[in-house]
Amino acid sequence: MVSNAETAELAALLIEWKRRSGLSYGVLAKRLHMSASTLHRYCRGEALPPEFATVERFARLCRATPEEHAEAHRRWIAADTARHRDRRGPKPEPAGALDAFEPAAPGAERAGAPSPRRSWPRFAWAAGGALAAGLAIALLAGLLTGGDGEDGNGDGAPEQPAEAAPLAVATRPYAFEECESRYLVDLPPSEVPPPPSGTEAAGWVGALGAVPAGQQLVELTVQGTEEATVVLRDLRVSIAAEGEPLPWHLYGGYAGCGGGPVRTTAFDVDLDTAAPRPAPVAGQADLPLSVDANAPLVLFVDARTDTRDVSWYLELDWSSGDRSGVLRVDDEGRPFRTSAVGGQTEWGYMIGGTEWIDAATGEPAGP
Repeated sequence: MVSNAETAELAALLIEWKRRSGLSYGVLAKRLHMSASTLHRYCRGEALPPEFATVERFARLCRATPEEHAEAHRRWIAADTARHRDRRGPKPEPAGALDAFEPAAPGAERAGAPSPRRSWPRFAWAAGGALAAGLAIALLAGLLTGGDGEDGNGDGAPEQPAEAAPLAVATRPYAFEECESRYLVDLPPSEVPPPPSGTEAAGWVGALGAVPAGQQLVELTVQGTEEATVVLRDLRVSIAAEGEPLPWHLYGGYAGCGGGPVRTTAFDVDLDTAAPRPAPVAGQADLPLSVDANAPLVLFVDARTDTRDVSWYLELDWSSGDRSGVLRVDDEGRPFRTSAVGGQTEWGYMIGGTEWIDAATGEPAGP
């Protein structure tokens, strides 16, 4: 059960919206594709919505003002950061976690640690996206150091450990943009459950081994772990592996849904260029930016590819006083992965539907 002051502040806003709307928990929950008991827990501060998109949809249903939207976003970030802060503790570094990928440069750090592959859900996937799959977010600013396999630094002196970054980065690798997310899956439509809502994306992707198709929107919540200000100086893209586009089945999201994320700072990344570089979206703030323990920052990285299957990660340059370093940001110890599509039939799913259909013709996929 979540119980902290930040979550209680968000819950107070939710219950005010609910009261003002005049709608029952049952009606609101049905429109949000969740159970009434889950919504009741959010409004009582006993649980925190795993992503802000849930709060945003609730706000739209209750006709919240733009100012209230912004305030809710601030409160959700604070509550989410507090939740991970409370859970944060020392974790052992798994051996061989990144053996399949290009190692980071000596002294580089990474955010996130690998987790076991998620098993197939043992319960039925409900039409309409009612599955409450948990979103696993790594919140670890650990160390990934290079070396030659020997103790010391090569000159006989003991090697000094690198200093951990005074930053925490919560990564959501499968953020939604107006429900336009598409995925490649190496399974036929008869074996693929309905598309996920925003809260279900990580579980759906993990269970199916899905890969974002053409575009991947990654959300990063960055916050200092100390009182001192941390300057985010630069953000870079590193390519770990690349190949031909995956020839898998292409699946789209629900038809008719909407509501993209609130963007604080956003960057576009063209993975097809020789040296991909995050470029600030027009009207958005560019780095350098600063954070501290009381002022988190949400960054969106919108990566696209039309020609390749690309495994990639981010490197965040930071400095605080006389300290500086590079923080690796990835998908729980693995690179993000985004693949172009190659003209496959796109399968879609109607809200309230029961099967995948050809998005171009409307014909059912069949057995």
